[in-house]
Amino acid sequence: MPKVVIKLNDTQIRNTKPGEKEVSLFDGEGLFVRISPSAKGGKKNWYFRYTVPTTRKRTKMSLGTYPHLTLAQARSLRDQYLALLAQQVDPQQHNAEKANALKAATEHTLLVVAKKWLDEKKRTSGITNDHAEDIWRSLERNVFPGLGNVPIKEIRPKLLKQHLDPIEQRGILETLRRVISRLNEIFRWAATEELIEFNPADNLAQRFTKPKKQNMPALPLSELPRFLATLNNASVRMETRLLIEWQLLTWVRPGEAVRARWADIDKINRLWTIPADFMKMKKTHKVPLSKEALRILDTMRPLSGHREWIFPSIKAPLQHMHEQTANAAIIRMGFGGELVAHGMRSIARTAAEESGKFRSEVLEAALAHPKKDEIVAAYNRAEYLAERDALMQW
Repeated sequence: MPKVVIKLNDTQIRNTKPGEKEVSLFDGEGLFVRISPSAKGGKKNWYFRYTVPTTRKRTKMSLGTYPHLTLAQARSLRDQYLALLAQQVDPQQHNAEKANALKAATEHTLLVVAKKWLDEKKRTSGITNDHAEDIWRSLERNVFPGLGNVPIKEIRPKLLKQHLDPIEQRGILETLRRVISRLNEIFRWAATEELIEFNPADNLAQRFTKPKKQNMPALPLSELPRFLATLNNASVRMETRLLIEWQLLTWVRPGEAVRARWADIDKINRLWTIPADFMKMKKTHKVPLSKEALRILDTMRPLSGHREWIFPSIKAPLQHMHEQTANAAIIRMGFGGELVAHGMRSIARTAAEESGKFRSEVLEAALAHPKKDEIVAAYNRAEYLAERDALMQW
């Protein structure tokens, strides 16, 4: 005859005191409470004993400590586990999978993964802190409000499309293009880390309207006097005005202009050597300095000559100005939509081209443009410094 197990009650469990040996009290169907000896603390621990469906071996699992886990709660857990066993599911494996899923949901959200991706991108790609901050702000504005706390495994193409639809509807297609590009990078990185099995942003750009390619807004040469007159009388800080003039006189990109350092200036030879790390193409670039450019340095020296950066940030003087500082001033001056800081390179290039005084190779070298022909580029490393010196002064 099968052994009859008398159900436990709270009084029995509570009144059973620990002794010299371990004691077990059984409630039936695998549930029992084990009371450790007095010498080991006399704790009362709940256990559930069962047969593993796959191996048919007997095992037990800990449920908790009495009275923190009551008799009723222990029985409820046993019943849940018996239901799993009826479906050939191992309760301990089931709990482990739930714990892993919960861990993944909290540790591998899109926001957390994006942060790890950006940290690695900064380390391996050498992007500047300003660029990294721009990327993060873009994600904060356009992605994280709706998707930041979603586990990355749960993000599917349809969910991404629904989230990005409002950006297309607002007509900011270039922003949409950049956001999709960054999401692709994040998901590809997550796939290499084996956090996801496929990239949900793959081919996503094809489901949206493509932005029309537009050149950077730039004034025609005839409008340059009006711009300079407005700049001279505008209510912008002198350092910002000089930064804009510096860009016009050196033909560099906004990000390169704000990273001008006193240590990179050779005043004797009138030469500014920009380190490769600061350049878009990651190649050192030399800029001959005109008399007007040197006058800007003379004006800035009392203000920043004791610091690293020629054009220091207003709020954080130990850092350089933000590369959008010039753009913000241009907009305040009333030239929004007509000109951006990067467009000043176009003004200079067009003026020099139309003058007929300089060879195209010299103009391209002044702009730090890569040579289109890779074979020619490999053999022709000329910097044309003598001709560019005359160009910059012109």
